[in-house]
Amino acid sequence: MRQSTFELLRDHVRNPRHHGPLEDATVVLEGGNPECGDVVTVYLKIAADGETIEDAHFTGQGCGVSQAAASLLMERLHQGHWTISRVAAVDFSLVQDLVGAEAARSRPRCASLALSVLKAAIQKYERERRQALLDIASGEQRDESSP
Repeated sequence: MRQSTFELLRDHVRNPRHHGPLEDATVVLEGGNPECGDVVTVYLKIAADGETIEDAHFTGQGCGVSQAAASLLMERLHQGHWTISRVAAVDFSLVQDLVGAEAARSRPRCASLALSVLKAAIQKYERERRQALLDIASGEQRDESSP
């Protein structure tokens, strides 16, 4: 692993960015790697438009690669305009970009854990949002059929 990549990962382990629970999170999801014990919890605040990610934090424990990758991912989410559609479209190449190709290849499950949890959190949010819309629609139908 190149020295600069190692230093970057070490810095994010020692000084994680956007670390800690997000009190007003729209969605919270924990995920882990049972084989190695790494755990990451993602906290997302979704804007009223239902698409824009306003804030993102994480908590977790595990190896340096998994925790640095989570910190780097949260930092990336705070740069630019990220939406749930944009998150859904990214793949493992983002992980390689964040932690470096060598770390991503040698520890793929650790390196991709945060991204996997982030994508699952987006799916959970979309499921809950669809269910809420169905509940509203079925409630309106009952109101219309009541005498």
